[in-house]
Amino acid sequence: MNVVKSVFLNVPFDPRFQPLFVTLVGTLVVLGQKPRCVLEITETGQGRLERIFQLVGSCEMSIHDLSRVGTPVRFNMPFELGLACSLALSNRKHEIVVMDSEPYRLDQTLSDYKGRDPLIHRNSCDELVSCLLDLVSISPPLPSPSAARSLAKELRATARELCREMKTPSVFRPSLYKAIVAAAAEIAVSRGFIAP
Repeated sequence: MNVVKSVFLNVPFDPRFQPLFVTLVGTLVVLGQKPRCVLEITETGQGRLERIFQLVGSCEMSIHDLSRVGTPVRFNMPFELGLACSLALSNRKHEIVVMDSEPYRLDQTLSDYKGRDPLIHRNSCDELVSCLLDLVSISPPLPSPSAARSLAKELRATARELCREMKTPSVFRPSLYKAIVAAAAEIAVSRGFIAP
């Protein structure tokens, strides 16, 4: 990443992934990127596939987390990775980043994707911040890892408070997603990471 990009997030919507999701959103915002997600797509009764494809296609980059393998098998993440690969192969203007929690597992679960190293976050918010900082090649200088981690920690506390206010255990709701992105921008601006 070197300029402001819309970044599609393809992640598992499970309770254990919530802190990682909030960290992902916050770190992208502090790096001046625009996170996008299927939570932006409202259900109209016509199905979401075409709208997901359009959303992925409107983004310059997509991040696909394949850390949730096992039972029950989740096909949404690899399916959406396939959509992104289709876009990248057809127009070459779409960058793809794959993440996992364990090294080398992708070689077994998605052997057609060999030759590309996934970012390994080990289900750790701090490791995820490090992975995202490794992607960036922007100037002026990047925020320090500790500053980016501090912002993510503050955003996770804000997300927990938003969940309490909404009386829901999950951040994976359209209104909460919008509020979390807005809170991330507010924190990043207040700390001088991005311009207002």
